[in-house]
Amino acid sequence: MIICVYLRPKKSYMKKFIIIFIAVIAFISCKREPPIEPVLNIPPETHIYVEGLVDTVPARQVIHWWGNDPDGWVVGYHYNWDGNEDTVFTTLTCDTFILTAEDTVNFHTISVWAEDNEAAVDTTPAVLTIPVMNSPPMVYFKEGSLPKDTTFSVVTFYLEAEDVDGNESIKGFYYRLDTDVSMNFIPIDTPYITLRDIQTDERTFFAWAVDESNAISDSISHTWCVEEVVSNILLVDEEPGTGARLFYIGILESIGLTYNLWRIEDALPYSPFDVDITVNELGFNTIIWFTGRDVSQIPHVQMTIEKYLDDGKNLLLVSPSVLNGFYDPEIPSLFPHNYLCVDSATVVWDKFIPADSIISRDTLITGYPEMLEVSTFISRFDAFEAIEGAEIIYRLPESGLWEGTPGVAVRCPAQNVNLVFFSIQIDKLNGMGNAGEVVGYVLENEFGLK
Repeated sequence: MIICVYLRPKKSYMKKFIIIFIAVIAFISCKREPPIEPVLNIPPETHIYVEGLVDTVPARQVIHWWGNDPDGWVVGYHYNWDGNEDTVFTTLTCDTFILTAEDTVNFHTISVWAEDNEAAVDTTPAVLTIPVMNSPPMVYFKEGSLPKDTTFSVVTFYLEAEDVDGNESIKGFYYRLDTDVSMNFIPIDTPYITLRDIQTDERTFFAWAVDESNAISDSISHTWCVEEVVSNILLVDEEPGTGARLFYIGILESIGLTYNLWRIEDALPYSPFDVDITVNELGFNTIIWFTGRDVSQIPHVQMTIEKYLDDGKNLLLVSPSVLNGFYDPEIPSLFPHNYLCVDSATVVWDKFIPADSIISRDTLITGYPEMLEVSTFISRFDAFEAIEGAEIIYRLPESGLWEGTPGVAVRCPAQNVNLVFFSIQIDKLNGMGNAGEVVGYVLENEFGLK
């Protein structure tokens, strides 16, 4: 007889068994081999805001694009035009393009494809085809630059242009004078034309703008009169009224001298080239420049006048304000000292000289009238002493309005004079009727014009 006895394990052994079983299963799971096929990177997608074929547009276009990557991020974009092998890489999402165009419609196609952070690129680029029709530019004269109604044989025109296709597309300007048989060209980076030796009479200047596609703007034009140079004497009128002009014209005609009149009472020509060429290259060797304004134009053409005087040419300058125009305590000018022969320690006065006041000739000077009488009160003048080598011609009388007897006229150099400067208007010193003798003596005896 066999007896079987079943022994039930203790509860603690069962728990240990379960824990060991779970650990074995976990260990086996960690040792599994990776899958044979790896997970591949997904390339990005690219989009253009407007894709396909759009309506005809101007040659200047701003194009936008963007991209997205489902398993990373976009690092940049490649693009090219019209299937060109040369591509451009950019991190931008838009750019401005100037597309070539003719009078007819030109089609241009841009392709853009994104690149992601793992160097994968979109294999289906976004594409945009643009029909481009070029628009001609517009041309106009620079504001305030046109020459006056009458000039001598030199004049400068300043041109500006705009283009709806982008000002970058403007190539330059065509121009011609009415006497030219063909058009001339200047590039956009030289937007001015200086014409010399222009034939006298009424003249008309024409100009056009042209872009890179050779589209030409409508023309603009300016008509003015060119005056002949009739002598080597230039009378420069900077006086707003007519009284001083008639005074000097009368003296010149009484002496029998032919002259050219240059009226700049409103302003000098816009172009400094016109001023310099007129003063220094048209054959003038004697200039009478007069003004009664509170501000003279002379400081604005300082280098031109320096060049003129350095050539030994004659200048009679009559200006009650020119010294004040050069006065700057921070940047002292040497022009009054070096060229007007005025002491650099000049005191600039702004006092009244009553009518009937007497202006006396310096005791060392001969030839000029001994006294001049103020014919109408003078409200603006400068007073000074002369530098070494120059001579004061006339002095103010002693007065409680100023100290001593300061000078108001100087000649320089003392010998072979080619500069006479009055800081007081000569035509207002005609109370005795002898102011014209002063101008006549300067022209005939100091400058040798007979």
